[in-house]
Amino acid sequence: AVVSTQSTGDQDTRITIRRDDVFNSSCSQINSTNVEDLRKNFTISFEGDQGIGAGVRREWFSILTNEMLNEDYALFTHSNDGMTFQPSHISDVQEDHLSYFRFAGIIMALSLYHHNVINIHFTKSFYKHILGIPSDYTDVQSIDPGYANSLQWLLDNDISEFENDLGLTFSEDQVVLGETRVVELKPGGAGIPVTEANKAEYVELITEYKMTSGIRPQINSFLEGFNTIVPASLVAIFSENELELLMCGVPNIDSVDWQLNTVYQNYSETDQVIVWFWEIVTELSPEDRALLLQFSTGSSKVPLGGFAGLQGSGEIVPFTISRVHDVSKLPTASTCFNLLKLPNYKCKETLSTMLRVAIKYGAEGFDFV
Repeated sequence: AVVSTQSTGDQDTRITIRRDDVFNSSCSQINSTNVEDLRKNFTISFEGDQGIGAGVRREWFSILTNEMLNEDYALFTHSNDGMTFQPSHISDVQEDHLSYFRFAGIIMALSLYHHNVINIHFTKSFYKHILGIPSDYTDVQSIDPGYANSLQWLLDNDISEFENDLGLTFSEDQVVLGETRVVELKPGGAGIPVTEANKAEYVELITEYKMTSGIRPQINSFLEGFNTIVPASLVAIFSENELELLMCGVPNIDSVDWQLNTVYQNYSETDQVIVWFWEIVTELSPEDRALLLQFSTGSSKVPLGGFAGLQGSGEIVPFTISRVHDVSKLPTASTCFNLLKLPNYKCKETLSTMLRVAIKYGAEGFDFV
C-alpha cells in the first residue's frame, strides 16, 4: 500500500498513514514532509478510513507515541518506578536506531507545538537534556532508586576496609541480548579498583555514563529532531517540571484518593498540620497540585488505578508524610520513597507559604538518600 503526503497551495498538508504499520509509515512520511508544513495545521488520515480532522490527529499522536515504547524498537526503557522512560542504552540493537530517535524527537516536538498532550512521562534527567540543563548524581534516583542509594552509601561511608570485598572498578557491565559488554568509564578503567581515595571520581563518572554519555548518541539524535520543530531557545525558559506538564498536560489529581492512600511517620491523620495540609492540597490549582506530586514523587503522573498503585524502587510504595521538627526549614522530599518531609508548622498560613515555595523552587529540596 502507498502512503502519501499532499499539499496544495495554502491548504493544510494531508499525511496518509497505514494503520497496520503506524510507526514506520509515519516515520517515512514525516521525514519527507517539509518542516514548515509540519508547523502548519497538517491533517492526518488513515489509509482506507474516511475520518479526518483534529480528532484523527489526536488519535494518531496517541497511537504513535505508544508505539515508540514498543520493546521491539528498543528505543526507550522504563525507569524503576515503572511509569517514566528514558532512552535505552541498548537501542543500537536496531540498525536504524538513531534515525528513529530523530523521528521520536520530531513527534514529541510536534505534539508540544500543536498542543497535543502525550501519555509518555520521561525521567527528570531526560527533560533536563531536552532543556540543556546538566544532570547530576541526584538524578540517578529517577531511574534506579536502589542504585542511587548504593552510590549515596559509597559516598557517606569509609570503604577502606571493604575495597576488596566491593570489587568495584572504573567499568560497567552491560548485558545486551544475553552477551555482556564491559564499558570502561576511563581509559584502562576495568583494571582500576574503586578505593576510598577515588570513590568520588567513580560516582561522578558512573553517573555521567548512566545519565548522559552512555546514551549521548540517542540524546543528540532526539534533540536534532526536536529542535527542528521547536528551537532550543524557545523551551530553555522552562524547568524540567514545567516541561513535563507542557508535554503531558496537567493531570486530574483526586485529592481524596491521594489522602486515603497516604501513610504517616511520626504524625497521625488527625494532627493539626496534617489537617491543614490536606485542606491546602484541595485549595491548590490543578497546576500546583501537579507540582506538589512532582516534588514528592518525581513525576506528575498518577498511576493507573489511582494512588493505591504508587510505585518506587520497583514496588508499591505509598505516599508518606514524615514529621520534621525544624519549622524554619522548607518541606523536602525523597522521591524514590514517595516521601514528603513536612515540618510541624504552627499555623496554616506558614504551612501554605512554605509548601508553595518548596514546590515552585524545590529542585534543591530533593534529598538523595
